[in-house]
Amino acid sequence: MGGDFAPEQVIKGAVSAINDPQCDFDILLCGPEAAVKEELKKNGYSGNAITVIDAPDLVAMDESPTQVLKTKPKSGLVTCVGLQKQGLAAASVSAGNSGAMMAACLMILGRAADVSRPAIACAVPTTKRQAILLDCGANVDEKASVLVDFALCGSVYAEAVMGYENPTVGLINVGEEEKKGGEVVQEAHQLLKQAPINFIGNVEGRDFIKGHADVVVAPGYTGNVMLKLMEGFYELAHEVFDGVNTEKAKKFDYLWDYRNHGGGLLLGLNGVGIITHGRADSVAIHHSLFTACKFAKAGVPAKIAEKLSAIKKD
Repeated sequence: MGGDFAPEQVIKGAVSAINDPQCDFDILLCGPEAAVKEELKKNGYSGNAITVIDAPDLVAMDESPTQVLKTKPKSGLVTCVGLQKQGLAAASVSAGNSGAMMAACLMILGRAADVSRPAIACAVPTTKRQAILLDCGANVDEKASVLVDFALCGSVYAEAVMGYENPTVGLINVGEEEKKGGEVVQEAHQLLKQAPINFIGNVEGRDFIKGHADVVVAPGYTGNVMLKLMEGFYELAHEVFDGVNTEKAKKFDYLWDYRNHGGGLLLGLNGVGIITHGRADSVAIHHSLFTACKFAKAGVPAKIAEKLSAIKKD
């Protein structure tokens, strides 16, 4: 029931995913049973690969995460993450209240290798290859040490999942010089220089999309602004070049359409939590489910926990 277009687009995306010839997973839809089943009927679905789990509590997009956990244990997102904790689900996906989803994942699944806080990691196209941007909005007002944990998580993810050998890691800043930015960012720069990662220094926004780093770390506030700005840029370009059918135009359109990248993975959890856009439509939900399945099958949380434990032990 989470998201601007729920439950219609969420359930339409689930049906689309389950009917995809490449689909090799089942789906649990957590929400008010009668409403969810009615929407499934509208989409013409009557198979047994989608199971409805009754979760009657509704969570508004502006509700306090703490209050949601205390007062709405039968909400869809809390129920979903709880099923994962019980081993009845392999991953959890939500287009709803991202703060509540992050809090539920953190409190129910727990942190990997004593990571300070989970971060939303999003794959972003660049002129060279996909890069990872984190945090994209799970946190605000982070300490410098938290940004270092983000960098460690991102580096491990890029290596273990994306296959990047010795991935380069940059810190988003207003200039390349070490003394640029606020106190927290300056302190983070010094800590990152000593961290067991391939830190290349500060990276400016324009250089990020030029592919200057495989992993780019930013405070959650900054990362979210960057992500939304890039989405707006894509939508503008999509309108301007609407009707252009060259191969380059098609490739650009596919790469920069956020719906095709399956939401952001909460890195640093003992489980798989995917937060997709609040205005996610059925296409975004479809890809988010496939992304969640990919992460679960690849054992991403275990790989990250193992590598982070080894790094922190050294």
